[in-house]
Amino acid sequence: MKNVNFFIVALFTFFSSVFSQDSKEKWFIKIGAHDINYYPIMSPFKGFLLKKNNSFNPIISSIELEHNIKKHVGVYLDASLGMVNNTRWRVGNNFFVKISHGVNLYIFPYKKFDPYLKLGGGYHKFNNYINRELRISETKYFKTNKTNFFLLDGGLGINLWIVSNLGINFQSTYNHVFAKQTKDYLNFWKHNVGFVFRFGNLKINHNKIVAEAKEDNSFSEEKEKNEEKKIFCDKKQNDQEDSDNDGVLDQKDLCPNQFGLKKFKGCPDTDSDNIPDYEDKCPTKFGKKENKGCPNIVFSPIFFGLGKSSLSPRSLTIINEFAKIMINSIPNSKFYINGYTDAHGKSYYNKILSLKRAHSVFEALISKGVDPSRIEVRGLGVVKKKGRRVEIIIRKS
Repeated sequence: MKNVNFFIVALFTFFSSVFSQDSKEKWFIKIGAHDINYYPIMSPFKGFLLKKNNSFNPIISSIELEHNIKKHVGVYLDASLGMVNNTRWRVGNNFFVKISHGVNLYIFPYKKFDPYLKLGGGYHKFNNYINRELRISETKYFKTNKTNFFLLDGGLGINLWIVSNLGINFQSTYNHVFAKQTKDYLNFWKHNVGFVFRFGNLKINHNKIVAEAKEDNSFSEEKEKNEEKKIFCDKKQNDQEDSDNDGVLDQKDLCPNQFGLKKFKGCPDTDSDNIPDYEDKCPTKFGKKENKGCPNIVFSPIFFGLGKSSLSPRSLTIINEFAKIMINSIPNSKFYINGYTDAHGKSYYNKILSLKRAHSVFEALISKGVDPSRIEVRGLGVVKKKGRRVEIIIRKS
């Protein structure tokens, strides 16, 4: 038993030296004594405080290591071992082992009164069940040939913090041991009492434990004042800053990272057409306001074969580009589509052919998404120097 105690103390010393160096108040160690309660079968609360049902080991018999992953949540690894009396099975001074891990859920973290819920599972060893029988009733007995078991446990605990890093710990868990047809024949209560140690620099303030800076208070206050002064100076400096050196302060500059003009609130006009780039559809080409900064657009003519009104693949490609310009660059403009013919043939025939050619171009533009209400189709027949073509003209408003 002395070897067991030495082992637990050695573990405590090791963890203390390792986790205290860089813990940031997230590591705990609980060390103390356990009390194992083997209650009467099927009555877990009967005789809860009776001495004969409890086997208290006053020496160091339990150690728990915990890491807080969130403010209200900690994960733990717990080990308990020692010699216990099992009155239910009428076994005395038997070696008991329980190793479990799980989650602690804290209700009022960082308070002096620090309750929590426990839920976990793990391993349990008890040697003296073999070759023994547990009397259930006058005619019923239970026996098992196992010494190693899996268990689930759950319960309540509380830390009472005496100072910032040291407190008294009480906890109680119900342990359900799994074995074939066991019901609660192997189950037990495990109560712990001991000390809890938290690694890190802390202080208690109005019943609440809070982090304490490593530097002294006078240095902290001076540092805080310097930070406030620096923030004030930086803010004042930023108010007078002109990052792009265009004579417009950043706080009033719509384009603080581009050299611009005061009349456009610090934004550039690259093509000098008196339209700022952020409103200019063609910022690198001198244009007109009615064209949203784009120059007057002249569409190249669409040519046709002799006596034909159908479009060639090349003409369809050109019309596709025209449609993009109409939709994206000059979305508010309206157009004439004028059809022409050469002098061959009779006048009324040429009039009809010129209208057919204009309609071919019209239909192609509509298929590409141009609004038909923006277009007026005209068949103009024979016009000097025009020939077999269709022209798209921007209408003047």
